[in-house]
Amino acid sequence: MTDETVHYPYRLRLEFLSPSEAAFYRVLTGLVRENFFINAKVSLSDIFFVARPNENVQFSNKLLRKNVDFLLLNCDTLEPSLAIELDFPKQVAHGTVDSFIDAVCNAAGLPLLHITVQHPYDLYELTLQIKNMAAKNSGNNLPAHSDFSPVCPRCGITMVLRFDKDGPHRGQKYYGCLNFPECQEIVAV
Repeated sequence: MTDETVHYPYRLRLEFLSPSEAAFYRVLTGLVRENFFINAKVSLSDIFFVARPNENVQFSNKLLRKNVDFLLLNCDTLEPSLAIELDFPKQVAHGTVDSFIDAVCNAAGLPLLHITVQHPYDLYELTLQIKNMAAKNSGNNLPAHSDFSPVCPRCGITMVLRFDKDGPHRGQKYYGCLNFPECQEIVAV
């Protein structure tokens, strides 16, 4: 069977954002367009990675098929500054997915703001909330306790912490590529 005879069952969604998400997006655009780029429905696996992925496979799987409603990127650095989740008024308590997203953002040091869907929005209050939450992340998106592992600049995969066994730097720590010996890229700690 060739690709020419296959009839793919894919269709284009008519609405990418729900009416509530679209309304909030329009308000948000007016408030932050000078300082942030707005991304909608961003997958958690595009925002976060799992440290020591070989040891933490179950945590990688938990990121799949989950997203945040909006992600604000700093216009200058393109670094994630703030995640926003829309909550509906009847949603009294957050579900397990929301609790997981809260925990992931907290562990990685990305501020997460829950906004209750309303009509109209209090622009002054919303501006203050966004400004205060984004300020928590300015200049530092990693918590102090983080076991951060950088991404290899050559291969694009997570690096592992290693120790120099001999030579002039004996005993010193560095990050080495998981593809060693094919990739011998290193990053200083």
